[in-house]
Amino acid sequence: MASLTIFIVIASILIPTLVAVGLLWIYRKWRDRDGSRSPIEHKVIFGAGEQLRKRVDDHTDSMNGGLTALFFLGPYFLAVWALPKLDWERWKVTFSDWLLIAAFILMAAWAIRRIIVHGNLRRRALTGLKAELYTAQELNRLIGMGCTVLHDVPGEGFNLDHVVIGPRGVYMVETKSVRKPKGRAGGKSHVVAYDGECLRFPNRLTREPLEQARRQAQWLSHLLSRAMGRAMRATPTVALPGWYIEGRATGKDPVRVFNPAGQGAAFMADRSGTESINVATAAVIAQLLAARYPNEG
Repeated sequence: MASLTIFIVIASILIPTLVAVGLLWIYRKWRDRDGSRSPIEHKVIFGAGEQLRKRVDDHTDSMNGGLTALFFLGPYFLAVWALPKLDWERWKVTFSDWLLIAAFILMAAWAIRRIIVHGNLRRRALTGLKAELYTAQELNRLIGMGCTVLHDVPGEGFNLDHVVIGPRGVYMVETKSVRKPKGRAGGKSHVVAYDGECLRFPNRLTREPLEQARRQAQWLSHLLSRAMGRAMRATPTVALPGWYIEGRATGKDPVRVFNPAGQGAAFMADRSGTESINVATAAVIAQLLAARYPNEG
């Protein structure tokens, strides 16, 4: 009887877990069936406090493991104590038992679906986060070239990924992480064609990043113009880390698309021609944008 009790307890814990793990494995294989990958999956990010952040994540994982064990301790020992006291020979499955089983199945299905959905969203968020951190790391080099760089600037219901204040203008940078399709010998899985109107990736065509950059740059332009008392324009740009941009933008006032690696963002620090933003103006703009950050979390 004791062995049967232990088996029932272990099965009640392991079966839902194994089902969830199996479904997650199947879903991951289905999701990655095309062999696509992040364009910067092997890039190393060296942000401020990066090693400390990793230590914090390790401690958080250990704490979550302890909390999970603590959560199951009560039900486990309660079941081990209560199940041997049941008269299994006289016990029959009643309608209320079937309701309980049905409720268990529904709740388990809800939990598994929640894990899959939010696991996928978490993966996408982590990919986007790494792209933003990598772009920020590259843009920060512009500080040594006389630019002011701000990250994750709060807007109105949205955030500006990056804002660069250069000697010739203000640049609104929208970062996009686009997965590369599986590469083939002699292929161009790393190349995106840009003509000023749309982005042609190897496996799809999109205008959304360009339109988003235009909208946010327009909002930033209005904000700066009102605050500075004169017309000011923020140039919309899109950063595509890990991609080679091919082609020349045409049309009226196209969005600048670039790979932030190396000298890809150096155009923002270009001093050739007339400088429209001096040091004092840049300081005022930086202070204006910094004031939008919340003082409390």
